[in-house]
Amino acid sequence: MAAKPGKKTRPTKSEKKLAVATATVAELTAEIAVLRDRVKALEVEAATWRKRAEKQRSRVQKVRAKAEQAIAEANAKRKKAKARARQVIADHPRAEPLALRDAPKAPGPTWTVTQLRAAAKDQGVAGYSRMRKDQLLAELI
Repeated sequence: MAAKPGKKTRPTKSEKKLAVATATVAELTAEIAVLRDRVKALEVEAATWRKRAEKQRSRVQKVRAKAEQAIAEANAKRKKAKARARQVIADHPRAEPLALRDAPKAPGPTWTVTQLRAAAKDQGVAGYSRMRKDQLLAELI
């Protein structure tokens, strides 16, 4: 049946469904366009952050190299200062000579026979184990 002019016709169920589907497609298409734009913006932002990260890596390498160099210089200065301090101490008029610093003290009558025999052994005295205290003292002094 043909519609009369001037009379409104009601859309059919399929026409309603088609209109809803068309509207949904339009909305989804617009949403896809927005998402694509957002993806492009994020890709640009990611590239920017990659560049920044690379610059920071380069800076870190430079700082690390400078720090290692500074540490090496500080260690060298510390060694020189220690050597200089040792020399100043050794050159002091009251300083005990370094050769005597580790030397054993001279044995005396207060030493025991065991101590005297140990000292004789260190000095390589022959027959020290059979010697008496007075003989050990005479040999070591």
